[in-house]
Amino acid sequence: MTLRHIIFAVAAVALTPLSHAEGFNVRTGAWEVTTASTVSGMPVPKDALARMPPEQRAKIEAAMAARAGKASASTSTTCVTKEDLERGQLTKSSDARCTRKVIAQTASRYEMEETCAGPEPSKTHAKFEAQSAERYTAVLDRLQGERGRVRVELTGRWIGAACQKGGG
Repeated sequence: MTLRHIIFAVAAVALTPLSHAEGFNVRTGAWEVTTASTVSGMPVPKDALARMPPEQRAKIEAAMAARAGKASASTSTTCVTKEDLERGQLTKSSDARCTRKVIAQTASRYEMEETCAGPEPSKTHAKFEAQSAERYTAVLDRLQGERGRVRVELTGRWIGAACQKGGG
């Protein structure tokens, strides 16, 4: 699993609670989400590294060491619908090996933990806070395997009632 896949997986966990949170007071429509991710340690499982050719393993380890502690930022647009908010699928995961537990849920706060079994086990703690119906922040901390940590900080800003076709 590459660093890009790990960050994508963490972001997917991050966006799922927002778009499905029953009672989490956010507006429907188009949202701009800014993500800052920081990786530390080695989130690639030991057995995956062991199966790599030595050159590939060295490249992966060097890339992870170079990125350690440095934030990687991106901005994307997503769509939140009324149906998304009504579903309230807070305990479901797109990965059958994962289980979710809601810790707290109010109109302005959503907190959960997700635990995923092997072969690449992980545990994520996510906390969303709505500053208003048009702004939220979130922090996700993920322990990936035994040696890797990913921290994702999100800022969501509502940009309009209409979503673009095919977007988010």
